[in-house]
Amino acid sequence: MKHIANIISASRIFGAIILFSFKDITLPFLIVYVLCALTDLIDGPIARKTGSTSPLGATLDTIGDVMTYLALTKILISKQMVPNWILAWIIGAGVLFGICGFVSLKRFGKYYLPHTWLGKIFGGSVFVLPITMQFMPGEIWMAIICTIATIHVFELFYIQLNSAEAKSFVSSAIKLKEKAD
Repeated sequence: MKHIANIISASRIFGAIILFSFKDITLPFLIVYVLCALTDLIDGPIARKTGSTSPLGATLDTIGDVMTYLALTKILISKQMVPNWILAWIIGAGVLFGICGFVSLKRFGKYYLPHTWLGKIFGGSVFVLPITMQFMPGEIWMAIICTIATIHVFELFYIQLNSAEAKSFVSSAIKLKEKAD
């Protein structure tokens, strides 16, 4: 029971690998994609309920999210569904997220991007993108997502640079890792 959350997170990684095989947003793609989204919704609460949160679980969760986003991005770019100005925005936001991770490495000696409510809104808005594209122009929703991502990355910078909570979290994560070793 204590590994169930990590198994669920790992299943999202496996699902994301399957998503990379698709060339278009089809019904089978959407089914696997929604299953990935559902695993993202349940792995964290299950880990907290079973007392099995861990740095490994957080890492698996992040890897699953990134891989799912990349699989979707691959299709959107290959089908030329992403305007150049949105692509530049996505790349810029990605660079900022990377810099934010670097700041955490320098400040705490550990890669730390906290899961905030704004981050959850960002993740949710990305996950519903292929569905919303069926009802509205994708460019509008992509601009909304990029706006949320930009605000979120500045929120993360603020947390990285000013928050005692961030320092406390990293200290706790290091203690958990040492305890597991």
